[in-house]
Amino acid sequence: MSDIAIDTDTLRQHASGVEQLAADAVEALSAVQSINLSGGAFGVLCSFFVPPVGIVSAAVGAAIDAGEGAIERTGREIRAVADDFQTYEDSVVDTVRSLDRELGR
Repeated sequence: MSDIAIDTDTLRQHASGVEQLAADAVEALSAVQSINLSGGAFGVLCSFFVPPVGIVSAAVGAAIDAGEGAIERTGREIRAVADDFQTYEDSVVDTVRSLDRELGR
């Protein structure tokens, strides 16, 4: 026998934590997307900053969006692993109980 034990409740709690990180990324993305710079945002002398900041903001938004998707998928997959382990364990328990009944125990 193996000493490996899978605590599916702990896995599900971890999945919830990961899913919360995805929600935090959505909030960060919303903040980045709300940036609206006009030509005067940095004053007349520094107006040349507006185009590069816009480009960087778009790149950061795309990166956060991609990261959020990956984090969200990770949370779903962790939850699916917990479900798979639980289903397998339930199946094994049912089989053992069925064998016990057949043997008259």
